[in-house]
Amino acid sequence: MRVETLVLHNFRNYQYIELALDAYLNIFVGANAQGKTNLLEAINYAALGRSFRTRNEEELVRWGSEACTVQVGIQLQQQRQKLRLSYDLQTKKKKYFCNGVELSRTEYVGRIIPVLFTPEDLAVVKGSPQLRRKFFDELIGKISPLYEQDLSRYQQILRQRNQLLKTQGAKILHSAELASWNEQLVKQGSKVMAKRKFAIHRLGLLARLAHRSLTGRKETLTVHYLSSLGEEVTAPNTNLEALFAQALEKQAAAECRLGQTLLGPHRDDILFAINEKNARLYASQGQQRTLMLALKLAEIEFIKSESGEFPILLLDDVFSELDQQRRQLLVAAIEEKVQTIITGTAAEKLGLMQNRGKLFTVERGRVRLNDTHSANS
Repeated sequence: MRVETLVLHNFRNYQYIELALDAYLNIFVGANAQGKTNLLEAINYAALGRSFRTRNEEELVRWGSEACTVQVGIQLQQQRQKLRLSYDLQTKKKKYFCNGVELSRTEYVGRIIPVLFTPEDLAVVKGSPQLRRKFFDELIGKISPLYEQDLSRYQQILRQRNQLLKTQGAKILHSAELASWNEQLVKQGSKVMAKRKFAIHRLGLLARLAHRSLTGRKETLTVHYLSSLGEEVTAPNTNLEALFAQALEKQAAAECRLGQTLLGPHRDDILFAINEKNARLYASQGQQRTLMLALKLAEIEFIKSESGEFPILLLDDVFSELDQQRRQLLVAAIEEKVQTIITGTAAEKLGLMQNRGKLFTVERGRVRLNDTHSANS
């Protein structure tokens, strides 16, 4: 899986650029607010059909323009494809194309899979359960585009069930209407929980190995799925639908009284523990950064095992924050395997592989390829 070319038209601060990328290493350097992160955002947008920085896609369109377009030429399983994604301000709609043929979002997504690492990712460890759920939901969606539909459908059912509980209360405790919503909630919720259960278990094992290497075997990372349905969710061969249905039945009176759904994947959390201590509460900033790096390395291996292809690694101003040991371990993990696109303020601070890849300078929406064969020059 490789991005060979990137073409932007009226995307963010870029009027028009066309870039040929190296198969393994691409470094974009420049001062802050010049457009480096916009390039990573464009690749991520072309891959997944959404921005990692905003939900308001109007922000993606260059000031004074009516639409934006991102096009990537990719190599996938020995075949070359051209993916194009456009967003129109007037219609507020996106269009997806592969080799000139318009596709649905489900048909389009998944041809290239990015792994993004930004300084804000530390919030996954330090922040709310919602951020941890989002991290795993986005990971699952990269390898299983239909998962997003399952999750969206669950959230829609949840909203409607909550509205019913809030407005009707105890009057619907034993009603056929509530039973019908329960059945739908159980069916969709069990699909979501099954996917999360697999991803959390698999990524947890891979992250444990990566973390052991990053810490010189001095620390042990474990990742636990914390379900509102209890520990039985994580047991092998658990009938999730039966478990969910029984739990809803037991909580029915309380839910009618409180006017909200108390159980289900919307209440999930994921616990990261270092040496059996909650990393959110007890880990230092350095330990949390190492944990997040281990998760990203595990994500690369997880995607490779599930899709058969290595993903594209996007590192937004994080490489310079790692110490020399962690830089070397990251380089060893990605070298010659994973196409990597990195942003930073100065090439010499990145300390990357010499005589490899391409070095670009970004300034005020313009990108220049440096006349050098060394990423360190």
